[in-house]
Amino acid sequence: MNFKYELEPRGDYAFIDMKSFYASCEAVARGKDPLKALLVVMSHTDNTSGLILASSPMAKKEFGITNVTRAWELPSVEENPKVAKLIKAPPRMRYYIEQNLIIQDIVRKYAAEEDILWYSIDEGVVDLTASLNYFQPDEKTRAEKLNKLSRKIQRDIYHKTGIYSTIGMSNSNPLLAKLALDNEAKEAENMRALWNYEDVTEKVWNIPEMTDFWGIGRRMKKNLHLMGITNIRELANADPGSLSSRHGVIGLQLYHHANGIDRTKLQDRYIPKGENIGNSQILPRDYQGSEMPLVIREMAEQVGIRLRRRKAKTQTVHLFIGYSRDEAASGFSRQTKITPTNNTKELADALLFLFNKFYQKGVFVRQIGVTFGHLVYQNGSQLNLFEEPEIQIKQEKIDQVTDRIREKYGFVSIVRASSKLENARSIKRAGLVGGHNGGAGGLDGL
Repeated sequence: MNFKYELEPRGDYAFIDMKSFYASCEAVARGKDPLKALLVVMSHTDNTSGLILASSPMAKKEFGITNVTRAWELPSVEENPKVAKLIKAPPRMRYYIEQNLIIQDIVRKYAAEEDILWYSIDEGVVDLTASLNYFQPDEKTRAEKLNKLSRKIQRDIYHKTGIYSTIGMSNSNPLLAKLALDNEAKEAENMRALWNYEDVTEKVWNIPEMTDFWGIGRRMKKNLHLMGITNIRELANADPGSLSSRHGVIGLQLYHHANGIDRTKLQDRYIPKGENIGNSQILPRDYQGSEMPLVIREMAEQVGIRLRRRKAKTQTVHLFIGYSRDEAASGFSRQTKITPTNNTKELADALLFLFNKFYQKGVFVRQIGVTFGHLVYQNGSQLNLFEEPEIQIKQEKIDQVTDRIREKYGFVSIVRASSKLENARSIKRAGLVGGHNGGAGGLDGL
């Protein structure tokens, strides 16, 4: 298939990525240059079992650190004396979120809210098509305008936060901006790169590793290899019919992407059919089945708080249990429909019903996830005909009073006596955001 690029939609896009964001935040907070500091963000910085969550560019280069490196895998001082200067910072998610909000405010200076899409805390794309001429009226070409405005965004972010950013640019579409970011900008001296339709055969087709292409992971790479497709050039020139019959819509999408085609409009946001609220955690050790009811009740309480804050009730309760990696079975994921509720006791009872029904007795548990879906927003209470109304109203009032106390004084200001037990988790997790130090695991501040 021959694509007529002159007929394809064109826009001006900047794909922005904060360089080693978490590590850069910690370096700046300590008055150090993010590109030169020897620093890692690591869980459990007080022992050798910590996992390195992020590292500065210099630490990666000096010690060969990857995202799955553990503290004990670092070289010794005898092997590399510079290890003695390595800063090990505990994660502070609230601080990283604060810096992200500052960066978002900077980008909003140059584009409308609907023209900005954040993919994660450290990466997003902005459509500058409508504002490019306003901010850069004197440049001759749109490529020059985009490059100059992207440089200004980089400088604004640096001057405001001390953090370096890389930007992939395109006067064509968001896909090419993303590919420019991942495959050229991150290694460029000025941390910027521009890819357009005219660069597809020279740049996109010559991406050396298939997994460096947006949307291709190790499994898809293996599946494409089975079709005789070993690089992006071969993917772009493959039979679209064969890709469609083998991989469906995803196969066709990869074919178009390999040819630089992306008709995405950032302004057309996906609106999910359903909505849910959930939380998950990896337990600090293997838990026996008899220890799990307490953890499940705590999870029901934690996610129930979020339900009530949104004045929502759930109609579907979902429980995921992951067994220890030493077990032959992997675990289970089950859900059940319930009468709309946000009552902690009813939510916990529904989750325990699922656990008792599907848990394989005798195996150890390492992961748990709780999700409440099919949310409804309604005033008033829907009473259960099988329980006394007075009891139900009393339980609802207990939840409401408990929530108000926690909102004023923090989650741990009032806890169940069972949360003081050794295998309880809620108090320990009260200082987490996104599973890391710096907040209340979704309990405080939401």
